[in-house]
Amino acid sequence: MDVITYCANMREEIDTWKSRINSHMSQADRRSADIEDSPQAIHKISDLVTELEQNVKKLENQCPADWSSEKAQLDSLLSEVQRLWQEAADGSPDDL
Repeated sequence: MDVITYCANMREEIDTWKSRINSHMSQADRRSADIEDSPQAIHKISDLVTELEQNVKKLENQCPADWSSEKAQLDSLLSEVQRLWQEAADGSPDDL
């Protein structure tokens, strides 16, 4: 897979996670819950998604010939996002 295709795929993942986070926050607002009452994992996920987005943008701009280290870092961040989401779902399934 080339860097352009990888970045496009990662952008789709980022958009999906942003949608999930926004949906969670909207549900919390409808329940009149304080956003601070959201699982801490959601706040961490939001931070990680922002970091993913910044790193993808950087990768798109630089488009290096060897981007294996960047790919490994992005894959690791995405894996952490997925792990934290599952952790939040296990701890509070009605909220997600």
